[in-house]
Amino acid sequence: MSGKDKHRNGRRDFLKKVGVAGGTVGLTSLAGCSGGGGDTETEETTEDDGGETTTTSGDGGELGEKLPQYTYTNNAESYNPPRHDAINLNAQELGKLGLDMNVEVLEWGTLYNRVSQEYDYSFATWHTFFTVDPGLELFNNFHSQFTDPGQGNYAGYENEEVDQLLEQQLAESDPDARQDQLHQLQEILMDEVPRMPITQMPATAVYHAPSSENWVANISGYNSYYTMVNLEMKDGVTELKGYWPETFSTMNVLGHNDENKHVYQFNVMYDKLIQYDENFEPDPEIQLAQEWERVDETTQRYTIREGHTFHDGEPLTAEDVAFTFNYIKENEIPIYSLQNQYIDSAEAVDETTVEITMAQALGPFNTIVGSQIPILPQHKWEGRSNPSQASISEPIGSGPLMFDYWDKGSELGLVRFDDHFAGVDFERRFWRVIPESSTVWELLKNGELNYEPFGRIDRNLAQNRELEQIGFQSEQATSHWMFTPNERQDGLDNMTVRKAAVNAIPRTPIVDQLLFGIPEPGFNVVSEAFGNLHNPDVTTYEESVETGKQRLRDAGFGYDDEGMVHFPAE
Repeated sequence: MSGKDKHRNGRRDFLKKVGVAGGTVGLTSLAGCSGGGGDTETEETTEDDGGETTTTSGDGGELGEKLPQYTYTNNAESYNPPRHDAINLNAQELGKLGLDMNVEVLEWGTLYNRVSQEYDYSFATWHTFFTVDPGLELFNNFHSQFTDPGQGNYAGYENEEVDQLLEQQLAESDPDARQDQLHQLQEILMDEVPRMPITQMPATAVYHAPSSENWVANISGYNSYYTMVNLEMKDGVTELKGYWPETFSTMNVLGHNDENKHVYQFNVMYDKLIQYDENFEPDPEIQLAQEWERVDETTQRYTIREGHTFHDGEPLTAEDVAFTFNYIKENEIPIYSLQNQYIDSAEAVDETTVEITMAQALGPFNTIVGSQIPILPQHKWEGRSNPSQASISEPIGSGPLMFDYWDKGSELGLVRFDDHFAGVDFERRFWRVIPESSTVWELLKNGELNYEPFGRIDRNLAQNRELEQIGFQSEQATSHWMFTPNERQDGLDNMTVRKAAVNAIPRTPIVDQLLFGIPEPGFNVVSEAFGNLHNPDVTTYEESVETGKQRLRDAGFGYDDEGMVHFPAE
């Protein structure tokens, strides 16, 4: 049997066993879902004849109300087949736990808005990217001030102690003290599980080996600015040809929704004060800031390089840098809501020196602000009164790539900015919109595409990564597939229910059978890629539906004759 047939048949047999087919949630049992980390709080399991229990409450008394029906949002199979199957499998196991589950398959943009903007969901799973600092993402995702629609805390999680720690760690300038605070946060979050990583996803570089080499990643992965300025083309190839499975929605660097399809474009079209190398150190060779210093607790000074220009030839000076920070602050740009809390004002001291005054002390200012804010040309933006809603047809930045064309629904093209101080080795980069993974791989193998920026781990990658013409690299990343319960919904605000749901999620089988063993099973929202900021000593959870059932019984929840969970009787 060929490797291709073996993978196809293995995945088909696995899905048959667990009852996942055609986008539906099956009802058969899943073998091999026990195991994983030892949950220190739940050690006993129970057995029953048909996978259902007919007991009443935990103490044999009356049942309370039945838990409501829950909706698990799912992407279309064509968008991401392994994740589509994993969500169906998760929903099936949650059904075995005794939850009334409904899986709703949605187009990606609709799903993203339903979960992150409208909060109209019960459970959600997608690939979550932590950026350059875990404290930034933890603050955005779990601080209670961001629970209003569209503000970032879509789990609806609230904890005063966590709020205080989140604020303290951002203000803390002592690295050791900040590490301790971040470790405490991880302990609490992984005990109360407002989110559980299903997998710790790696960064992957997949490319046409005859066309390019020297693919190097920094903490932002292989789609980073750092990757692009280090990449080397081979055999006279001058174009870097990629794809994305869906269309772009805007060319407004201040008006996008922070999805990776936009971030990966704007990161190379606009310069930032700070850029990080593979060792997570600021690199003056590839960034605007040549020197920087903390003047006092709330003042940061940057000296930028001389002689650099925007794509239209206008000089980039400290005035543009100061304008950018003040403009983003004054207009309350939504995607920089966190950064705006720490920016009071900015002032150009001279043509190359800018001082930024903080509204409150921020320890990792370079990481959370300096490396995140794209520098805007004042002469293009100063007349716009509602910048996040502006319609931008030809964006002007100062980065190593500049806008060329945008055929909505089909392709986006960027060209090399020859006057850039870092520069790229290719003349043009374009991304075509190609929804089907199989089509991507045929084009990748014959060189019509020469890299795979989406980073999709699927059957095609497993089948083709050993081919001579395919280059493949993988390393620990800061991202994960998340499992997020919406705590605004009755029952999911209960920690016991969330922990039982986490017990039911078959993380190891998903990694082994649907993701071909490439990632690691998830256990902490802060990845090991963050080095000493990662805490390895957090609560872990056994992968067992029966353990989850016992957890619910121990807390007074009960089961009816149909195996459905009820609240404890009042």
